[in-house]
Amino acid sequence: MRRGTRVEAKDGYVGKVDKFVVNPKNGHITYLVMREGHLWGAKNVIIPLSAMDDTGDDTLFLNIDKHQIESLPTFPVRRLWS
Repeated sequence: MRRGTRVEAKDGYVGKVDKFVVNPKNGHITYLVMREGHLWGAKNVIIPLSAMDDTGDDTLFLNIDKHQIESLPTFPVRRLWS
């Protein structure tokens, strides 16, 4: 799994992996930051490790649906372009 990996909920495509939140004490991933939406309406969704189900062929599968993802914390995407 890496940045840009496709993310699928139980009921279809929801976004791409943007970043990982890692526990500094043990180096384990605790959260996934998923980017969803297009350039002007993009937002990051914070997905807990417990929602991650399986991976395969450059896709991360979640054990939650789109409705459950809507209730997860989000924050706007801000990129600095050089």
